[in-house]
Amino acid sequence: MYNYHMDAERNERYMYPKKLIAAVLAALLTVSLASCGGAKGDKLAKEGKELYSEGSYSNALVTFLKAEENGVKNFKTEELYSCIGNCYFQLDDYDKSIEYHTKCLEENPEYFDGWVNLGVAYRSAGNNEKAMTCYEVALNYDPENEASLQLYISLGALYIELGKPISAITYLEKAEDIRNDIADVYAYLSIAYAMALEPEKSDTAYSKARSLGYPNMNEVQEQLDKIANRE
Repeated sequence: MYNYHMDAERNERYMYPKKLIAAVLAALLTVSLASCGGAKGDKLAKEGKELYSEGSYSNALVTFLKAEENGVKNFKTEELYSCIGNCYFQLDDYDKSIEYHTKCLEENPEYFDGWVNLGVAYRSAGNNEKAMTCYEVALNYDPENEASLQLYISLGALYIELGKPISAITYLEKAEDIRNDIADVYAYLSIAYAMALEPEKSDTAYSKARSLGYPNMNEVQEQLDKIANRE
């Protein structure tokens, strides 16, 4: 197991560029959707779910907003707000995404996915402080199972960007314990290990990310090269 009692200054040596995690953040969003009943709003929410799953985010947003106008019966209101927030996120409107994820949490302050999604939205908007606050609250409701993956990956990515690889490794290894077939986890671990001066572990994680089909290996390699040149 990794030795976390390293020199704290090592954590501050590298700052992670935003480019690499931009493509991943969208994948980290949780879309929690309830079963739909016969009400008009529920029917629209179900249609919005289908459109979202097809990647038709603009049409999904319009449909979810119509569901909001009509009201939902069996479809939970907080989940509808979460869906709307995720659509805005996919359309790069982070302010509106934050607005709706906040509304989601006003409906249900203990909604784990809502806190994770709000954190991702704040992170994408460049507000790392509020993102971290959301992630910390989410940890209070952490189910510590596969649903936790996006939280641990988000925390790992954020700590890498903050130049704190030891903290990043802590959460990314938690994600690995839950699922050992997620390419994103190993891509981030390869960078975090390199930042923490663990080249052998970095190489192993890099190879695993490649074998699992991580799509941005060139960007990972560029970052690893920058880290190597700084040492």
